[in-house]
Amino acid sequence: MKKFCILALAGLAALSSCKKEPASFKVTTQAINEAVYASGEIMPAEYEVIKAVTSEHILKILVAQGNQVQKGQVLAVLGQPSQNTQLDILDKQLRLARQNASDSSARARELRQKAVLARKQYEQDSAEAQNYRELAAEKAVPAQEARHRAIKAQASLTEYNNLQYQYRALRDDQRGNVLSVSKQLAQLRELRETNVLTSSIDGKVFSIYHTEGSTAAAGDPILLTGSAGRFKLELLVDERDIAQVKLGQKVFFETDAFAGKQFTATVSKIVPVIQKENRSFKVEAGVAGTAAFFPQSSVEANILIRQANALAIPSTFLLPGDSIWTAGAGGKVVKQKLNTGARSGPWIEIKSGLKAGDLVYEKAP
Repeated sequence: MKKFCILALAGLAALSSCKKEPASFKVTTQAINEAVYASGEIMPAEYEVIKAVTSEHILKILVAQGNQVQKGQVLAVLGQPSQNTQLDILDKQLRLARQNASDSSARARELRQKAVLARKQYEQDSAEAQNYRELAAEKAVPAQEARHRAIKAQASLTEYNNLQYQYRALRDDQRGNVLSVSKQLAQLRELRETNVLTSSIDGKVFSIYHTEGSTAAAGDPILLTGSAGRFKLELLVDERDIAQVKLGQKVFFETDAFAGKQFTATVSKIVPVIQKENRSFKVEAGVAGTAAFFPQSSVEANILIRQANALAIPSTFLLPGDSIWTAGAGGKVVKQKLNTGARSGPWIEIKSGLKAGDLVYEKAP
């Protein structure tokens, strides 16, 4: 239809040039397509950008660009070679700490045995002190000797209590050491697991951003994987146009990777949160067909928001201020004010001011 309209205008121009008259056009009904412009990029329908959680050295990359991958497959390993050695050391430290924290440890046995002896000594000294108190009360032994036996019994009790305290402190310290080493080991294992990068989808490796031996900063992308053969558009729509965009609307788009070709998609998702940095809304559209697109390629798109048959004239005929030269009463050419609508290719919609069959002119005769 677009080519037909352009050829028709060319024919009118040629005819009028022969008669040396302004080009004219008879108002008719045309197919009007109204669209909202959007820009963005094309991505796999399902994808993930795998990133480094912390700044890490890249030990191994186990896939190549273009490889097919499965969910759960290990793609790369980050970290330091010394981490394996650190894990071994912490494992040994934890075993030793647990042995020391058990009741069978040498230090624990020693303190328990000393406490048993100290208790026996205290019981013996306490009995003697009681005996001497009774004898002193009967004047059988000097009072000073009774006091000496009481002091000795108190010292035995203090020794027994001190050994009990040492035993409890040892147990608390050993248990705390077990917890500390266990925490260090868990953190290192978690870090190691975090640094083993796996795929969460079945698909294809589209891009590898780093090489083995390089260092990735925290948040740096390492790999891009995604579904093979299925793509979507991630578009930005201006906040002034978003109210006109609906699910299921058709999208026509072009990408520089396929210059001169037009593709279609369908609006599948509208994210209802404005992006403050550009005052736009994110819109996704599923791409029709299985063309081998290149992820992250930029696209320019038109989201079709209305299709209608309406009165239209070539946009080149419209004068500033939305008016037109047209044949008035008696055939006299006059300037007529119009109420215009959407532009569609070379056409502009006429909402009021003209009717079908009216003759309009590109300029005054």
